[in-house]
Amino acid sequence: MEIHSRYSDQVALDESKVPEEFRHLIPLAKEWSIGDDVELDAYNEAAALEKKKELAEAFRPHFDALWQWHKRCEGLIPQPDELVLFDTAANAAATVHTLLEDEQI
Repeated sequence: MEIHSRYSDQVALDESKVPEEFRHLIPLAKEWSIGDDVELDAYNEAAALEKKKELAEAFRPHFDALWQWHKRCEGLIPQPDELVLFDTAANAAATVHTLLEDEQI
């Protein structure tokens, strides 16, 4: 499946700008930083159940801290690419988490 809206494919990230507590999530954030809803839905549909669980379980304990990072940076123009990457991936993780709950998996 070809993804055209993956944010990590469009920017050069500086991993040192990612708060240390989130750095272990960078590979998942890069993979799931899909900004187009149609592409995200298609990627989610094609993903193995274990891959979706990995994303949801990895991001779930960090949602509040990610939101705090977002709020600290909301006045910055432009938004840091590292933050946009994680905002996009966190959105994907929340969507996948909700879908998994709805399916009671």
